[in-house]
Amino acid sequence: MVRSVREDGSRLSTIEDLKDSGFGRPPPRHGLKLLFWFANECVAFNHNGNMLVQCHPERGDFGFHYFGNFEKILPVLLRDHRESYFEVGNLNTETYSKAEDLPDYVRKDYGLSLGYRQCNKDRIIIRLRQGDVTATYVTEHKEDGGRGEFDSERTHLVNPDLIRIIRDPELELATFLDQTGYMGLSLRERLLRAFKQKSDVISGEYDSEPPERSGPDQNTWDDLVRTTWDPEQHQTTSQLGLSLRQRFTSVFVVMLVVLLVITLIVLVILGKL
Repeated sequence: MVRSVREDGSRLSTIEDLKDSGFGRPPPRHGLKLLFWFANECVAFNHNGNMLVQCHPERGDFGFHYFGNFEKILPVLLRDHRESYFEVGNLNTETYSKAEDLPDYVRKDYGLSLGYRQCNKDRIIIRLRQGDVTATYVTEHKEDGGRGEFDSERTHLVNPDLIRIIRDPELELATFLDQTGYMGLSLRERLLRAFKQKSDVISGEYDSEPPERSGPDQNTWDDLVRTTWDPEQHQTTSQLGLSLRQRFTSVFVVMLVVLLVITLIVLVILGKL
């Protein structure tokens, strides 16, 4: 038996609730954009706090059409015809011609070759009583369901407080989509995650022990000390230096004598000439 939506566990009252529900995302789904349009342009609140529809769903405005609730995913209405369900969100203008009156930001991804089923699966259903919207629901078609079959597990009642939040004049569409995770993690979440990762790296660097400095082992150090302060080794080094100086002096003297001999020979030759 198909379960109808429960007004306790399926109520969306905040932006966070809407985000957690997963409704209308990821792209190219259009449900979040449709809900933004609905809250800002399709309904308004009177001085008594009642939500009033600003168009004529019974005439098919914006692609609205009657929803029979044959699957009973919503509460069953009395047969006095005072209340009816209407749904909106089908972007197929061949079926609902006035859907072309929806804003471009709602329709722009419709008909994409990739994700064709995804870009037209979301719907808003209102419970209408003489112009008063007594309940608002968001839902989506099943992935593998039959024609027009909605997923009861992903059907949620929207609290009027959430509609008021979305109607905030300072809340722009881009901000709304960012807050609801339409493009993945929100900017705030991405910054927090990046900051946490950086903090973990810095913390790890401080917590880790510094590497030990490489240096001479004890044997090498002992040899160095012994070489530096051993008198015999010092004497041998001195003798080696003296021998090198003596060799250099001898070579210099020989070169000087050779140069002198060459000079004398040149002078003798010049004297004969």
